[in-house]
Amino acid sequence: MVGRYGIRVGDRISVAGVTGDVIDIGLVRMYLMELAGTGIDLDPTGRVVVLSNSVLFQAGTPLFKQIPGTEYAWHEVVASLNPGTNYKLVQDKFSIAVNAVYEKYRVEIENKVGGIERRLEVQLRAPVPEAKLQFSDAGLEFVVRYPVDIRRASEIDDHVTRSVLDLLDKEAELKGAVAGTPKIRAAIKG
Repeated sequence: MVGRYGIRVGDRISVAGVTGDVIDIGLVRMYLMELAGTGIDLDPTGRVVVLSNSVLFQAGTPLFKQIPGTEYAWHEVVASLNPGTNYKLVQDKFSIAVNAVYEKYRVEIENKVGGIERRLEVQLRAPVPEAKLQFSDAGLEFVVRYPVDIRRASEIDDHVTRSVLDLLDKEAELKGAVAGTPKIRAAIKG
C-alpha cells in the first residue's frame, strides 16, 4: 500500500471482487465508495465497502490499480455487418464519427500520457482511435477502439452513441450495411 505507486485516497481500484474509489485508508482498514453498473458504465452504489488491509496480502486476491496518469481505458463501438455489404463505407464513416468525438478530449488524454512519460521516464505513443474489421460468431464486425477518461467514460460513450446514431439516420446506404444496432463495450475481455 506504500511506495511509488501505492494506493492513495482518490484512486480507483478493484480488489476482492469490488471496484471503487478509495475514500479513506486507515491503519487496518481501507474504505471504498463502491461502483457498479451495467456494461461499461460505473456509478456509485451509495455503499461504502470496508476492507481489511490484509486482503491485499491474501494469495489469489488480485488488486488492480492504474498507475497515476493512466486514468484512461479503451472502449469499442462495434457494428455487425450485413453479408456482401460495403465495409469500406462503414469503416470510413464510423472512423470519422469516432475521431470527431475523440478530438474534443484528445488533449486531455495526451496530457495523461505525458504525465506517465515524465514519471516513468519512458517514451510512449499517445493512444488514438483504431479501426479494424474482424470475423465473429455472428459474422463480419467492424470495431473502432477509442480511449476514454475513466471518470468521464459514460459521457464520452454517450457522445459516441449519438454521433453514430446521427450518422445512421442521415445515410441510408450505411444503415443498410449495418445489421441491428451498434454496441459500445469495454475493450477488456474477461
